[in-house]
Amino acid sequence: MRFAAVLAATVLALAPTVQALAQDLKVVVQGRDSIVLTPADLAALPRGKATMVEGGKSAVYEGALLNAALVQAGVVHGDRLMGRYLNQVVLVKAADGYVSILSLAETDPFYRTNPVVIADRRDGAPLDAREGPYRVVVDGDLKPSRSARQVTTIEVKPAY
Repeated sequence: MRFAAVLAATVLALAPTVQALAQDLKVVVQGRDSIVLTPADLAALPRGKATMVEGGKSAVYEGALLNAALVQAGVVHGDRLMGRYLNQVVLVKAADGYVSILSLAETDPFYRTNPVVIADRRDGAPLDAREGPYRVVVDGDLKPSRSARQVTTIEVKPAY
C-alpha cells in the first residue's frame, strides 16, 4: 500500500515535466468559416517571443504570432483595422473552460508593439502538459491572468 502511495506521488510530481502532445487549434471568426491550424501550420507562421513573470520567475515563451493566425482566418488587420472592426474581441478558450479576452486591436502590431504569441515553447523547451500544447502569452502584461494555458480555440466576434 505504501509503495502505491509513493508511486502515485512520484507520478504527480513528474506530471508537469511531461511534454504536451501537439494538437490542432481551432480559429473561429464570426461570420466566416472556421479554420483549423495544425501544428505544422502554426510552425510555418511568423514567430515571436513574449516574456512573462509568474510566481516570481521570468520565462520567455516562443510561438506563432496570434495576429498571424487571425490573418490566416481572414480577420481585418493593420491599417484597415478601424471603425466597426475595433469593437471586436478575441476569446482565448482553454481546455478547462477558462476564457481570456483581448480586444482585436491588442493583437495587432499596428496598434501594439509587444507581441501576443501562441506559445509552444518555454525557455527553449516544448511546453509541458500543464501549460500546453499551446499557451497564449501577452507580452508586457504585469500579471499572467490573460495568458491562458492549454488553449484549444480562439474566437473573434463583436463585443456587442
